[in-house]
Amino acid sequence: MLKNIVLDFGNVIMNWSPDQILNHYELTPKEHDILKDNIFGSKEWPQIDAGRLTEQEAEKIFLQRVPENLQEKTKQIMATWPENVDFYEPMFLTIEAWRKQGLKIYGLSNTGMQFANFVKNSGFGDYFDGYVFSAEEKLLKPDERIYQKLIDRYELDPKECVFVDDLKENTQAAEKLGMYGFTFKIDQLGQLRQFVVEHS
Repeated sequence: MLKNIVLDFGNVIMNWSPDQILNHYELTPKEHDILKDNIFGSKEWPQIDAGRLTEQEAEKIFLQRVPENLQEKTKQIMATWPENVDFYEPMFLTIEAWRKQGLKIYGLSNTGMQFANFVKNSGFGDYFDGYVFSAEEKLLKPDERIYQKLIDRYELDPKECVFVDDLKENTQAAEKLGMYGFTFKIDQLGQLRQFVVEHS
């Protein structure tokens, strides 16, 4: 019987789109492309998620790389980008309904601590009963050890959990540990709701 819903963040509770994030800043198309490549498309960005670099350390590298006229924009983006992510309101309405039914909601995401702390310290944090973040654990999905951290920390029975992620390799890793896996896009929210009904 399903008691716990474990959610990835990117493309599950919010739209992970560097282009849409950068559209919140006043940039020419050329500046947009330069900053997208040098920040979100950089080799350092996955290292932030992996906990090998902090955002502050990565920012210093980005500032050395971008043209001088884009250094202030780089600082602005690094300081504020989590505020400019588009969250999926229908997902949060669904989470609210699940919580009223007594289901527990957990976050398990490959993300740096800046975004993790933004979620935890904003109103979005009220929707979750606990989290595991890759940067904090220095482990990335689909490494099975990151799922085990969640199971151990919150004393969960894997058979009572569904893990929802936009990447199949990540849901398959959860299934290996005995969880249900649901590979998700926001247009499948109705199917996810139905899945939860059928397994609760």
